[in-house]
Amino acid sequence: MSDEQMLLIRGATSLTLMLKGFDAQFDLRLDELREILRQKDFQIDQFQQHLATVESVYDQLERSSDRNVELYIKTFNTLLAGSGPDVLAPLNRARPLLSDLLNFAEPLASFVSSQNINPDTTDKANLDPLRMRLGNRFKSLVQTLILMGDDRGLLASLVHKLDDDPSWKALDSLASTTIDLLQSRLSKEKKELEGYLGELNAKLSRINKIVAADSVILSEIKEMNVEFNANINLQMIAARAQIDVHHKVDALKSDLLQSLDHITDRLVEYQVSYAMKLDSLQASKVQMNEQIRSLEQDNVVLVTELNKERKLGMLDTLTQLPNRLGFNTRLEEELSRVRRYQHPISVAIIDIDFFKRINDDFGHLVGDKVLRMIAGEMKRVCRDHDFIARYGGEEFILLLPQTELADAYIALEKIRTHVANCPFHFQNKPVPLNISAGVAQRRLDESNDTWINRADVALYHSKHNGRNRVTVEDD
Repeated sequence: MSDEQMLLIRGATSLTLMLKGFDAQFDLRLDELREILRQKDFQIDQFQQHLATVESVYDQLERSSDRNVELYIKTFNTLLAGSGPDVLAPLNRARPLLSDLLNFAEPLASFVSSQNINPDTTDKANLDPLRMRLGNRFKSLVQTLILMGDDRGLLASLVHKLDDDPSWKALDSLASTTIDLLQSRLSKEKKELEGYLGELNAKLSRINKIVAADSVILSEIKEMNVEFNANINLQMIAARAQIDVHHKVDALKSDLLQSLDHITDRLVEYQVSYAMKLDSLQASKVQMNEQIRSLEQDNVVLVTELNKERKLGMLDTLTQLPNRLGFNTRLEEELSRVRRYQHPISVAIIDIDFFKRINDDFGHLVGDKVLRMIAGEMKRVCRDHDFIARYGGEEFILLLPQTELADAYIALEKIRTHVANCPFHFQNKPVPLNISAGVAQRRLDESNDTWINRADVALYHSKHNGRNRVTVEDD
């Protein structure tokens, strides 16, 4: 082997060692090439064949590296938009290399550490929908509390503040105020309940005393009857003895009349005493009936108030539809029938298209009017056994008992078409209104969360594919 060949082999071997560490597949090909270079019987054809393989793998690695670098640059440009040219300086060259990404690490770390993360500024585009949804749910809660009582008008003032699309900081302050009002109301209701229970205990105590007094009177009547019967028996025995002893009619007559007088006197005493006891019992009965009627009236008022608050707690005050709690209550009732009779059941999540745009362009009062109008129209079109509720914000949820997926889709299409054809005007200008929906049929032994989430995913597809449509989820 000539000196030139030895020099070539040594140089090629050194090059394979320097190129190691970039890619596992590339390292494998370099190892194979190095083994050929170490062979005593060096074959130039075999070397050229493996060298071509190494070059092919290197070309693929180079193209992949270029794509990855471009992808990283685009990603960083998006994440660091507006950060200034200094942070991205290591990548600002005609063809950045992988090593430039390492040079980028230090200025990136300095930039990130210098930022003051603020949800109102950094991720505003992503957090705004969440903030608005929380504000709407917060508003529904406060409106429900108002129906239960707002003597000082504090809750009404909170609603006005929520109409102004509050910031995160304002929402936190409003939440703290609401919690304080709720705690005050709970304390007041606790005191009222304690007062009611105290009055109830006093009335029950009076009833117990009346019952105890009646028991004493009944015991006295029983003793009086025993004593009366004993006296009568003694008088009768004495009369019989007189009949046996006396032989003269006049004497017998006188003694019998005297015995009858004693019996009559005892009878009169008994009747007077018995009448007095009965009067006492009657008076006790009247008192007890009054106490019982008073308790019944108190209980009717209490049950009425509890039912009122229970219904209000399951009602969305803006749309007058059931809220999420009302939906969950009805859902459990329907699922018990599903488990018993194995009927199919479907659910749909409905969302008003571009509702944020309506609020932004026309104001929240118009947005509230749109919510009420669409809620009323959907309820009017729904079948009698369907159950629709407000799920939060501009979302609604529809339960379709005894309904398979195909029939549920038809029902939702009917609702969607009806809403699209409903006229709505603001300042004599027509405002187009549309809804999107996702529908899913419940599978055997499927959890409620998984089932409803599938309907939510179908709704996402309706939104992603242009809105104003119904999508079924059956995968």
